[in-house]
Amino acid sequence: MPHPDKVAHMRQWGWLGRQLFAPDLWHLNRRTVALAFMNGLFWACMPMPLQMGAAAIFALLIRCNVPISVGLVWLTNPITMPPYYLAAYNLGAWILGSEPISMPDAVTFEWIQDQLNLIWWPLLTGALVFGVIGASLGYVVIRFWWSMQIRANYLKRKSRPTVNGRGEAANSDPSDLPPDGRA
Repeated sequence: MPHPDKVAHMRQWGWLGRQLFAPDLWHLNRRTVALAFMNGLFWACMPMPLQMGAAAIFALLIRCNVPISVGLVWLTNPITMPPYYLAAYNLGAWILGSEPISMPDAVTFEWIQDQLNLIWWPLLTGALVFGVIGASLGYVVIRFWWSMQIRANYLKRKSRPTVNGRGEAANSDPSDLPPDGRA
């Protein structure tokens, strides 16, 4: 594998290489990870091709962690897409107040093409609702979890005994010292 700096400065990337491989987009911190969850979960819910590309472009625009944004898109994969799209379609049909179409015994690609004109608006509506809710929850949960981890680490550090320069506990009992006062 080539070094990331070498890949970032390849001429084929053009201006995108400098933007995509900026160090702040590959580090983990509370802001970039929470925004990456928001971005990745939103694009994972969108019924479109090239979700990873959209997630990467928006990661550049909102300055969040690129690998997490792109990786989260794979929540909707070929195994999870059919039930997710069915749920998004049913939610969208319910929101729009339309009657959902009945499913045939065997769903074929030709049937989907024939029904696309009827299902695209409810599918997009349901996907947008799922996307906004998932993105919002992802952002809030990650921010909360990160804050709790910081608090737990702080409390753990605070509860540790402090150590003085000689490797002894600073709050040791003076009666434990030898009679001449030296340790």
